[in-house]
Amino acid sequence: MYRRSVITDEISQNFDDVLAVARAFSLEGVEIRSVWDTRIDCLDDAAVRRLRDATERAGLVVCAVAPPFYKCDVDDPGERREHLEILRRAIDVGQRLGTRLVRTFTFWKKGSPPEVWGRLIESYEEPVRIARELGATLAVENEYACMIGAGSDLARFVREVNQPEVRALWDPCNAFFEGAGERPFPDGYHAVRDLTVHVHLKDATRDAPSAKPRLTPLGDGIVDVAGQLDALVRDGYNGFVSLETHWRPDALDAETIRLPGGQAFSEKAAVATIQCLKNWDRLARA
Repeated sequence: MYRRSVITDEISQNFDDVLAVARAFSLEGVEIRSVWDTRIDCLDDAAVRRLRDATERAGLVVCAVAPPFYKCDVDDPGERREHLEILRRAIDVGQRLGTRLVRTFTFWKKGSPPEVWGRLIESYEEPVRIARELGATLAVENEYACMIGAGSDLARFVREVNQPEVRALWDPCNAFFEGAGERPFPDGYHAVRDLTVHVHLKDATRDAPSAKPRLTPLGDGIVDVAGQLDALVRDGYNGFVSLETHWRPDALDAETIRLPGGQAFSEKAAVATIQCLKNWDRLARA
């Protein structure tokens, strides 16, 4: 059975508030992207100790850390070097918080995947070396703003990198935003099912067949969240599923969604995430 968690800045930048909500809904873990208005890889040692101690006192675990690694230009050597340092720091922080799992990406969308595919594969050679040296797992997320958004592309990428340090982070809603003629569930999920080490959960809909997707409360959209969760149970997935709400009563702007984190992102987040957690409970009971 999968275990439930939440990305903390989808509730608040105040970690005490996050823990209160997580405990109220009997979650087992939290995933850290930003806290106290600071990105996970930028936390100082004292802040890391505060996080670890508070999480342990609450009876929870940190299931993953979520830096913006490789949300940059694949063809910019300076940005890539900077992001390797982000990765090293995120791995270090994650391990001190008790997790080996680090969320990663595949660069900002630039053309189509076939046009840069070789560079994408090559770009993970150094991250794999770092992860192997430091004992971490890189969970590559399908992200519609990045080069790999569909489940089939994510599965191909992980298989071609072909290293145990690189696994899939499956987000069916991101695949829905990507489009690409692939149904996120079941088609995208079936492509990545055997490679998945972590899952993100949110929901969205379209107001017309040709309209852009828009975020909704969990279970109110057309991503088939219920079907996805049922499949995880049937398939014996026992990793974490992190709620990544993104929906707000007042919609966030595109740039805030593109690089989430900090107080602007967490404003009014608690009410949205509490609604989604209630909906998740309802889906689980059904």
